[in-house]
Amino acid sequence: MHTPLNLGLIGAGGIGRHLAWQLRPLSEARLTGVYDVDATLAQRAAEELETTAYPSLDALLDAVDACILATPPHTHYALGMQALQRGKHLFCEKPLALTVADCDALLHAAQQAGVRLMAGQVLRLFPLFWQSRQWLQEGVIGAPIAVNLQRRGYEINLFREGWRADPTCSGGVLLEMNVHELDYLRWLLGEFTVVAAQGSQPFPEPNFVQHWQATLRFESGVIGSVECSIVDALGGYTVRIVGAEGTLEHTGFSGVIRYKKHGGHEVSLTPEEIGTPEPYLWELRSFVRAILYDETLPFDGYDGRMAVASAHAILQAMGREA
Repeated sequence: MHTPLNLGLIGAGGIGRHLAWQLRPLSEARLTGVYDVDATLAQRAAEELETTAYPSLDALLDAVDACILATPPHTHYALGMQALQRGKHLFCEKPLALTVADCDALLHAAQQAGVRLMAGQVLRLFPLFWQSRQWLQEGVIGAPIAVNLQRRGYEINLFREGWRADPTCSGGVLLEMNVHELDYLRWLLGEFTVVAAQGSQPFPEPNFVQHWQATLRFESGVIGSVECSIVDALGGYTVRIVGAEGTLEHTGFSGVIRYKKHGGHEVSLTPEEIGTPEPYLWELRSFVRAILYDETLPFDGYDGRMAVASAHAILQAMGREA
């Protein structure tokens, strides 16, 4: 396949336009066009992004080699299948789909078509998250024993508006947001099972779990706990990993990552010192290069599928699954 790769954007909302802007520095790809069910929104995005608004998804698919799918989660399956069955490589925003069965169908369609399928599990590429895995692999704290992750914030108003407020559209907070944390933990420490989980819905709207906790056991023997909230006024993000030779901790999207060996000095790094690329640019560049040069993806459709499966396992443990 010759460069530049022709990419189409499906979904002209905020995340779609953000991803499209990240393509600008990539000489190997160009944004060929955009489609949205809202034609006015598509036209506005096309003007902003200096590209073409297409009147239908079929028309867009006729013009491109690959697609970025950035629509609400409940549409991922149908739109993703349409692109894959037309033989188009697909980058799909998380969650890959709202059910494990739909994820499996998308994976099968990509395999049948011989195309790349990537789910946007971008959390792995943020500097402190990325560095935590590098340090674990270097053995700076020895064999991991336990992990505790807390993602807390007061974001309930975001989930009271539009498609996010409807669990049939968003999948609720676990599928819309916390698939990031579940994917990160699996990437960091391997496969896990859900031992127990509980969730709370203190406010009637949105009609899904707003604060939850889960206990995990990893196949390696590591024990884990996760707590996520959209009703925590103080907020904060903390990941702490206790190892046989020391402890590692980081504070998510900002702050520092640090570790200390038993009896040793503390070592810390800031995101600027880590110096990784902009995460959304990094994931899209990886997608493009995987298509053009057969490079390995940092995460793929199967990783997206496993994050969705983990979210459902937690909901099931809470008794929230039908």
